[in-house]
Amino acid sequence: MYFKIFIFIIIMVLSKCNDNNKNGEKSIIVQNASFVSELFEKSSESINIGQNKYILEAYLWRDFQPISPPDGRPLSAINRLVNVDSTDISEKVDLIEQYVIKNDSVWIAPYDHTSPHTPEFRIEKISGNGPKWGPEIYVDVIAKVRDINTGTDYFIRKENVNILRTD
Repeated sequence: MYFKIFIFIIIMVLSKCNDNNKNGEKSIIVQNASFVSELFEKSSESINIGQNKYILEAYLWRDFQPISPPDGRPLSAINRLVNVDSTDISEKVDLIEQYVIKNDSVWIAPYDHTSPHTPEFRIEKISGNGPKWGPEIYVDVIAKVRDINTGTDYFIRKENVNILRTD
């Protein structure tokens, strides 16, 4: 019940966002098998930045509630970068962009905004207005993480993420 309320609130927030993020960048969909291979080659299931180890959690959904269009709303995503030892994440580490992969297609999206009230050991960012893939299919999610101190980008992935249906 609380999950559905949470998703409903997120959907309402996303409905107020357009397909641009605060920097004016747009999400796009690319179909390119070699790009998908490249993303997988440079990503891993966990990353180490300094002395901290991080994993990615990803939640994807499409809304089919009565207020939605008959074919549902576009894909939305919440990505969480989690410090596995639950210590605070440095302000110099940030989630930059996500790549949602379905076969040879990739939804590339900058994050629309950061979730408020997130514990200090986690960064949680949201993207919306994605493709109308699914629901009830499995995709892979890769996030670009930046170490602002060094300017280094890392790529972290979560495989086999189910696109949920809310209604």
